[in-house]
Amino acid sequence: MDSPEQFVLLVNAVVLGFAYLIVYPRFAGRDQTRLAINDLIANACALSVVGFAYAGTGQQFDLLFGELGWFGFTIATFLLMEIPLFLWYARRYRIFDRDQGEGD
Repeated sequence: MDSPEQFVLLVNAVVLGFAYLIVYPRFAGRDQTRLAINDLIANACALSVVGFAYAGTGQQFDLLFGELGWFGFTIATFLLMEIPLFLWYARRYRIFDRDQGEGD
């Protein structure tokens, strides 16, 4: 890895790819509560990997508007990377459609 930022972005990309392509369709489906719980677990996985690598090092990460520690950088980039994936998932699995009730 050329920079610590790239490492964090790669970890986030791997976790999000695995979550949205494999875990969420199998374990959450259209259930918003399960989706939220699984998302917290995915975020915790990314934080654990990055924290293991950078906790206690004092490493600063450059985000366009300033520098953050490993925790803030991981959370911020995870959420920014997740937005397009969530929008795709919401449309693909129609998690907000009111036309289809659970009993239909």
